[in-house]
Amino acid sequence: MEIIAQILGIAGVIVYFFAFQAKTYKKLMIIQTITATIFCVHYLLLNATSALALNIVIILRNIVYYNNDKKFFSCKLFPFIFAAIMVGISVFSWEDYYSLYIIAGLALNTLFTSLPNSQTIRKSILITSPLVFVYNIFVFSIGGMINEAIAVISSIIGIIRYKKSKNVEQL
Repeated sequence: MEIIAQILGIAGVIVYFFAFQAKTYKKLMIIQTITATIFCVHYLLLNATSALALNIVIILRNIVYYNNDKKFFSCKLFPFIFAAIMVGISVFSWEDYYSLYIIAGLALNTLFTSLPNSQTIRKSILITSPLVFVYNIFVFSIGGMINEAIAVISSIIGIIRYKKSKNVEQL
């Protein structure tokens, strides 16, 4: 199971690399949802319950954010609702003190990801990914550690690549 879990983590990394190269917010949400789904199975196999629970919330969050141009999904409270759900669900999925790292990282990521600006989202990764990285060290998620390192590198590339670009979609 450990080997399968680590292989899935690497597969998630490969998909995730493309997320922050996406020019549009909707493409970013699609790629992040696919990545979160892969990582759900990865964390399940590693018995990393905090990460599993939070990634399930991320999938639901991304579906809502993807549809934010529809009336029901445009509620400005959704980011706060999802961040609160993440904190609340963490009570039931608590592993140890190191769960705080992923809770903080992904709750903050939820708030930042709701912003309709891909550059802001990329910049927020520079804050949230290091927190999730630390959690991944504790649960020995090789794919998770690589994923967060690549997220930071990919975000920096995206920030530079799309700096002041008129071709980047800003909702």
